[in-house]
This record gives sequence, structure tokens and C-alpha cells, in this order.
Amino acid sequence: MMAVDTVGFIPMFILVLFVVTVAGRTLESNVSGADQMQNDGVVIKAEDGLRKYNGPAVHHFARHGLCNHSFGKVRFFRALKKHFHNISDDLKIAFILDICKRRDQMLTKWVQEIFDKDGDGYISHFEREIDR
Repeated sequence: MMAVDTVGFIPMFILVLFVVTVAGRTLESNVSGADQMQNDGVVIKAEDGLRKYNGPAVHHFARHGLCNHSFGKVRFFRALKKHFHNISDDLKIAFILDICKRRDQMLTKWVQEIFDKDGDGYISHFEREIDR
């Protein structure tokens, strides 16, 4: 018997809740529709919603710009020459091949340290051209 009453009660409760919410929104203020939408945060200026394109993110550049092809690996090797001193070229090559094979956070951290000079998390056109 209670199950029959609750089946009719739930849709009626949802309908009443909806009507009260809509009525409360319309009676809330005498503000115009455009101002109401702006207050709701629906209207966003175009320049606020889009970031300027600064280049690919560090992890994207690491995986697709460096480790995807041999030219990128050679570029990574040249950049590592400034960071690895008194280490053989064979060990540097093995390091690059290993880190590119794994493609984990260690790759992202190395690429960020070497290529992301301004520390914004993106590799700009100028940062890409540094070790070419």
C-alpha cells in the first residue's frame, strides 16, 4: 500500500520542486535577461575563454615532438649534451632510447627542464628553436 503512495508522491514532489525553483528565479529580481545571464556566469567574454596559443604542452612536445621520430631524438641528444658532462655518447643514446620508450613522467620532467625556459608548461616557438 505504501509503495503505491510513494510512486505517485515522487513525481509530484519533483514537479512542485521544479515549479518553486522556476518561480523563485523569475521573481528573484527585476533584472533584464542579459544581466541575469551575465550574473549566472553564462556570458563569458571570448578573450577570457580562450588562452593564447603558446605552443604544445610539455608532455605533448616530449611524446610527439621529440620521441616520435629520429630527428626529435637527435635534437634531444644535442640538448642533453649541456646537461650530461663526462658521460659517453653511447650512454646518452641509451638513456634517450629508454626514456622515449617508457614515455612516463620522467620524460616530461627532463623535457620541461631542458626546453621549457620560461616555466609556463608550454613549449613556445622560440623554445623549440633553441636546440635545433
